[in-house]
Amino acid sequence: MIECSTNIVRLIIERVRFEIFFLGVMRMDEKKATKRIVFLIGGMGKGGAERVISILANHYAKKGWEVDILMLLNNCCEYELNKNIKITSLCKEGKSRIRQLPKWISNIRKYVIENKPDRIVSFVARINIITILSCIGLKQHIIVSERNDPASDGRSIIVRIATRLLYPLAHCVVFQTRWAQSCFSKKIQKKSVIIPNPIQVTLQTSKEKKKKIVAVGRLVEQKNHAMLIRAFKRVHYVHPEYKLYIYGEGDLRDALTKLIQELSLSEAVFLPGKVDNIHEEIADAEMFVLASNYEGLSNALLEAMMIGLPCISTKCAGSNEVINNNHNGILVNLGSEEELVKAICALINDRELAYKLSQNGKKIVESMSADNVIPKWEQTIEKL
Repeated sequence: MIECSTNIVRLIIERVRFEIFFLGVMRMDEKKATKRIVFLIGGMGKGGAERVISILANHYAKKGWEVDILMLLNNCCEYELNKNIKITSLCKEGKSRIRQLPKWISNIRKYVIENKPDRIVSFVARINIITILSCIGLKQHIIVSERNDPASDGRSIIVRIATRLLYPLAHCVVFQTRWAQSCFSKKIQKKSVIIPNPIQVTLQTSKEKKKKIVAVGRLVEQKNHAMLIRAFKRVHYVHPEYKLYIYGEGDLRDALTKLIQELSLSEAVFLPGKVDNIHEEIADAEMFVLASNYEGLSNALLEAMMIGLPCISTKCAGSNEVINNNHNGILVNLGSEEELVKAICALINDRELAYKLSQNGKKIVESMSADNVIPKWEQTIEKL
């Protein structure tokens, strides 16, 4: 009788052990299946940083993670995102950014405490600062990403000091270029990684070319489209059959339209605005031109190179790490209208040079395809 009771107790104990083990496995599986990642950005309008977030967010949603995007500056989303991705705007229209700062910090902190994300990924210096401040004391795994040229993007002394003080609190700082990384202290560099933009291009340059020169970028001072238009005026005088298309939108539309009219180029220079099928729009062009005063690493340039367009760029940060002059593209000095005119004419007049640059350009950016770059982001995001 005692032996029978002992056996029953043993069976019960074994049963309990099994259930505890099984429940533990189930909880582990559940935890794995419900990992959460949140991205923080100003907004999801057309732009390089926003495109990278769209690629990463879709990738993690496909992997089965819960994915959130918090937007601080607006509620605009111009990218196609997985239906399971939750987008939340923390912006108060009509309220200054300084006055919104306490609420941003409060709302982000509240979100983190309630949702306990496994990873927090923030893009752009000012957003990075707010993100780190919001999470002080919460022991969160934070990755911040610099998306522009820290030495030239006009950031205030407050932002410069804040990044240097707060970036060491992040688990990792992602830079796009060696130059951007070199702008920070050795302490920050030691916990950083360089990851180029993941490029997604699904078509190649058209066999039938139009007498067309293209540029892609916001209509803002940074992109220096005005210099490109002035340079094109001189090109158009020699090659009147060519037209210039500048894709993008921004505050300088009226000023650029006025410049086009003043130079009598209304029938030759066009500002189509933002388009969804940008790759299709530029694939039949003879060349791509980036006239920027500064960049982080231009997505538009990399995409044009991957499509197979011969490319001209100013020697801005990023471009000068990708382009080997006269091998896979042409580099001109910042602000040099004269050099830009010569470079455009060189590609018009020398088809062999244009072909060489296009082929070598495609080869150099193959390593930046999304399939090659996403694993680098995965390693950075998911490492303990």
